[in-house]
Amino acid sequence: MKRRKGPHASTESRRRDIILAALKCFSEIGFSVTSMEDIRRQSGASTGSIYHHFKGKEQLAAEVYLEGIREYQAGLIEIFQSSRDAKEGIRALIEHHLKWVETNAQWSRYLFQMRHSDFLASTESDISGMNRDLAGSASEWFSRHIGAGKLRKLPQDIYMSLILGPCMEHTRQYLSGHAVTGTDRAVDELAEAAWRALATGAG
Repeated sequence: MKRRKGPHASTESRRRDIILAALKCFSEIGFSVTSMEDIRRQSGASTGSIYHHFKGKEQLAAEVYLEGIREYQAGLIEIFQSSRDAKEGIRALIEHHLKWVETNAQWSRYLFQMRHSDFLASTESDISGMNRDLAGSASEWFSRHIGAGKLRKLPQDIYMSLILGPCMEHTRQYLSGHAVTGTDRAVDELAEAAWRALATGAG
């Protein structure tokens, strides 16, 4: 993701700091009891700076959610755009998911816990746009490998379900403290299972 230079970069950096401070407060204190003053103290920003970027706690909470989705999906899109080998690409998608969750445990819990919150109504358009971008990149990648005879021809929605569905279950176990398999081993096993489910006989 490109970073701006100059005053815009400073503004973007301050906004990012506030979002990360809000995530920390929501995760450690709880969304319902976190105040904007808690976020101000955690971020080191002035009250005016916070309200310059965000109208209130619910809008900020929605932006925390959007930023997490944006960062997670950016990694998937990068793989679809750069991966040339079908098997390696499937492994890379699974590895990105599991390692993003491991590296961003607070964000992952927040995304899981807040996905049905009322304040997310304001994000529907943004999330739909991001999902379209991801679906477009995925469709092009899968179509290329189907055409090359590497992947089975299946309904479009089934591909990501077979790849990321099991990852989501592992994530649920990981975030609840019930996973017993390390991330590297989980990547190996889930990647092999996804490849066997999707590869053609020639794969």
